[in-house]
Amino acid sequence: MADKRTAKKGTFLENISRDQAKDGGMAVVLILLILGMVLKQKNFYTYAMAALVVDMIIPAIYKPFAKLWFMLANFLGTIMSKVLLTVVYIVLVLPVGLIIRLLGKDSLKLNQFKKDISSVFKERNYQFRSSDIENPY
Repeated sequence: MADKRTAKKGTFLENISRDQAKDGGMAVVLILLILGMVLKQKNFYTYAMAALVVDMIIPAIYKPFAKLWFMLANFLGTIMSKVLLTVVYIVLVLPVGLIIRLLGKDSLKLNQFKKDISSVFKERNYQFRSSDIENPY
């Protein structure tokens, strides 16, 4: 039987643990503090203190919010990983590939591959010494 603190298979966060509820409560406190700073209203600081006291005494109150909070975090994590990898590809990998193609480099010797019966592999006859293993870098 699975632990009650873990999510059931096929559902996302079916059972929120006490620690996850505390984290959700801390997120509420942080949101209230940020709202107080942005809107420049001191009553949000009072609400944040009250939410913090409730979070320390009865964190189970924040279970519904914690479920929504973790669902949002999972969704954003899924989307942002794809966005970040796309940006890295467009900024780093694609320009390097285009520059290498424009320069006419063929480091993998793909143009020579299967053109004739000869191999494109470089034959390397090297006698390894003990110093190669002792200082590999």
